[in-house]
Amino acid sequence: MVGNTAMWGQISRTVSFDLNSRHESDYCLGANTNEFTLTIDTKLENIDSLQAFDIYIRYDEKKVKIIAGLKIGTISSPIPTNNFSFRTESAGLAKVSGYMNFKAGNLVGNGALVALRGEWLNSTCTDSTICTIEILEPGFEFGIGPRFVKIDSSVKIYNRLQDTLNTIVRATNPVLISDSVEHGDSSKKFSYKSEIFCGKATANDSVFVKYSVDDSIDINDIRIDSVRNVQVIVRERTIVIKKESRNTTGYVSAQISGNIFTNSQSVERNIKMTSSATSCDCARSFDQNSTMLRLYRKVKPDTVTNVQDEEQVIERCTDYYDILGRFIESDCPNGESAKAIRRKAFKLGSNYIQYIETKK
Repeated sequence: MVGNTAMWGQISRTVSFDLNSRHESDYCLGANTNEFTLTIDTKLENIDSLQAFDIYIRYDEKKVKIIAGLKIGTISSPIPTNNFSFRTESAGLAKVSGYMNFKAGNLVGNGALVALRGEWLNSTCTDSTICTIEILEPGFEFGIGPRFVKIDSSVKIYNRLQDTLNTIVRATNPVLISDSVEHGDSSKKFSYKSEIFCGKATANDSVFVKYSVDDSIDINDIRIDSVRNVQVIVRERTIVIKKESRNTTGYVSAQISGNIFTNSQSVERNIKMTSSATSCDCARSFDQNSTMLRLYRKVKPDTVTNVQDEEQVIERCTDYYDILGRFIESDCPNGESAKAIRRKAFKLGSNYIQYIETKK
């Protein structure tokens, strides 16, 4: 390490080193990477005469790993390759070092002194961790000082940026379906439309929309009516959705049909819909709701009342006979006896005629 003799000069100066992070790109918008970059940012003048550094970075080895030190495109790019090194000191501690050759000049510039490449061990779910500069040993030479060093040594990194798009899985279903069955029936068929909407950045993984039912309900069929910007398959009671491309909204319309059973006068049953994704998805929220089905049994017919009504409408007729018991005629115009030829017997007078009331 180069000596720090310049700290005894006449001009006061502070050199700052800030640990920062840079994302490769927005994971939710389609980046297929789990990498990140740490930078030690600074502003160096020639009078600072920085010619060397040793930097130790502490990180959570259970979440991330530091895999390389980079100097291309940084203030350290003039350092010869033989004078630049990176290694893992121990679990969770990485070291990057570099120094200029004697009389080769100083490190000068505004930006990243050096960069470190890292990887997330699990990039499927949103997570965060803190990385810190545990030790920073700068090597100043032939500068004008005294010189003060200020270090911003901590940075919190995320394995993906928070998606700024409307990433939501939303579903709409009827709130209530009411129907009735005849008194002697025990089941009723039902059918309703279920709509599913996927936000622009949704479906980094497959989205699952599942329909579960209460007792006494069967879902016999889930039929896809229409889709937009998605690929869809049905697995039993689950609709599996895959976005074809990002930055577009997706839509699925499905027809849910089945049977509801009852032996009671009225019942209420629910079909619950939930949505989820494999591992983690960039969607901010997943929707869930339920469809209620109400079934009513029609009133049982009152057969006793009907018999009484029938008895009330029975026609009463009168047949006429002469004194000798011979049939004369009937006063039922619609009866079968009225259709026959009416025989008129010789009437001996009203006193000799019998009136017999009969039922038709």
